[in-house]
Amino acid sequence: MSKEVVSLERMERALNYLSETDDECAKLRSDWARFEWLAKSVKDTVFSGLTDGSVADRQAIANISVEHRGAQNKAFDAFYKYEAMKNRRATESIVIDTWRSLNSARNKGQIL
Repeated sequence: MSKEVVSLERMERALNYLSETDDECAKLRSDWARFEWLAKSVKDTVFSGLTDGSVADRQAIANISVEHRGAQNKAFDAFYKYEAMKNRRATESIVIDTWRSLNSARNKGQIL
């Protein structure tokens, strides 16, 4: 095992990433919520324009409509971007926690 599993420089990069992505992460989460709302709105709009068939049939048609699928794809893309950033931020937090643990052990003389 390397003496410097997580270097000070790596920990600082993790801190910088976290501090620089707070707003962007929140924006990505907001985008995801917005696109989900828009997808539901599109489905409701398609449904309200249908007059033939049972309610279940009209809901099924609205669910598989091109408009709704396009809106859902935007919501899925937004969800992916948000989750990717959220996961990266979690990884960077682990780097910081690991550095803290290693540094604490080093200060106690447990690691040379």
